[in-house]
Amino acid sequence: MSFVWDSPVYFDELDLNGTLHNARFALHVERAQSALFESLGKEWASFAERDPDLHYVVREFHIEFHRAFTAPGVLRVEITADKIGTTSARYGFRCGDYASGYRVIVKVDPETGRPAPWTDWYRERFASL
Repeated sequence: MSFVWDSPVYFDELDLNGTLHNARFALHVERAQSALFESLGKEWASFAERDPDLHYVVREFHIEFHRAFTAPGVLRVEITADKIGTTSARYGFRCGDYASGYRVIVKVDPETGRPAPWTDWYRERFASL
């Protein structure tokens, strides 16, 4: 199973060659990740009021480009749950036929900034993805 998000690509995201700028793919993956959390009932709020599982940092982002996205339109982003550790989670992603990769996040304690374990709720949702 996976989560799919149709992310709109606008004209101003294209580079001088008329293709989606490479740095913009990370933004569209981030939007899909946010939409996934929202679909699971984890609303975004101020940092202090944020759900414990939304206190995380991105540790790693790896992307491989396959072909150019050459016009404004919809970029379909598919997210899969690859691996979960005590404090980290690795999500795979595919941006249509244009790019693929993975993103690793680490949950942190909002007071100390140190890694913190995922809740049981998060682990269950991750396993179902």
